Amino acid sequence: MKGITWYNDRMSHTQLKTKHFIWHHIQKPNEGEIEWVRQSHKIHELVAGELIHPSARAKAERFDHYIYMVLHFPIFNVYERKTYQREVDFIITKKDLITVTYEELPHFEDFFKKCLLDNSCEELFVSKTPAHLLFYIIKEMFNFSLRQLDHIQANINSIEEKIFSGLERAVVEDLSVARRDIIDFRRALKPQHITLESLQAHGVALFGRDVEPYLSGILGEYAKAWNLLENNKETLDALYDNNTTLLSIKQNEVMKMFTIMAFVTFPLSLFVSILGLDTARNPILGRTHDFWIIVGVIFALVSVMIIIFKRKNWI
Repeated sequence: MKGITWYNDRMSHTQLKTKHFIWHHIQKPNEGEIEWVRQSHKIHELVAGELIHPSARAKAERFDHYIYMVLHFPIFNVYERKTYQREVDFIITKKDLITVTYEELPHFEDFFKKCLLDNSCEELFVSKTPAHLLFYIIKEMFNFSLRQLDHIQANINSIEEKIFSGLERAVVEDLSVARRDIIDFRRALKPQHITLESLQAHGVALFGRDVEPYLSGILGEYAKAWNLLENNKETLDALYDNNTTLLSIKQNEVMKMFTIMAFVTFPLSLFVSILGLDTARNPILGRTHDFWIIVGVIFALVSVMIIIFKRKNWI
């Protein structure tokens, strides 16, 4: 295995040479690098044009002697508490694997450096074709996605504890952040299923049946990440519904108390207002202990209402 970095006035990229093939890796490509790819590997102009800038969607397309594939991997930013998509473009020929990244993708770069510097890089040594190496690269990225999902699982566990500790209002924001993470992960992962199925068909056509187990294995690695993501989504949706129900119950209890208070105070206010009417004669006002009579009547009315409410199980 040998690693070489090429530099000239228009391009620079790193490549790994093995007995069977070469892995070229380009970071933040410029026009000179893309032109080198186009000329040295006879890449179609449309593909070369797409390599200049990131693509909006995942895809896998087969041309005469190569496969062009775009994948997006979710990367969680701890400081912003947000998940971003990072793109990797692949050009797979029978003798070369070309990877292109446009933004920082630390785990992918670390894997490349591991194979570049570590003579014990088993994934590279056991790869007989670029398709075999592609399996190990994507497997490594999906394993990284599984570890990225750990922070969502930790957030869900924390949210669950808070909900059942009576902190329903406090977790509303946490639920929103966790659901945004799920949405961002799904946006990155879901389109990959069709793309990887296309890769399997194209790969078998280009490399033969020997690579089919590896390409099927890529779908298996995808399924692990997707199933864990779906499990987290279902759990979070259940917690969200449960939290909404608990909040609704508490709000209904508050509204019920306000309704009862209004129901109690209205007849009392009416009674006091009637006593305050400016009439020639008043059966209570002017009597001895009239104040205490009024207080007693109000107390009796409130007591009767409370007894009725309790019998109706309203309070």
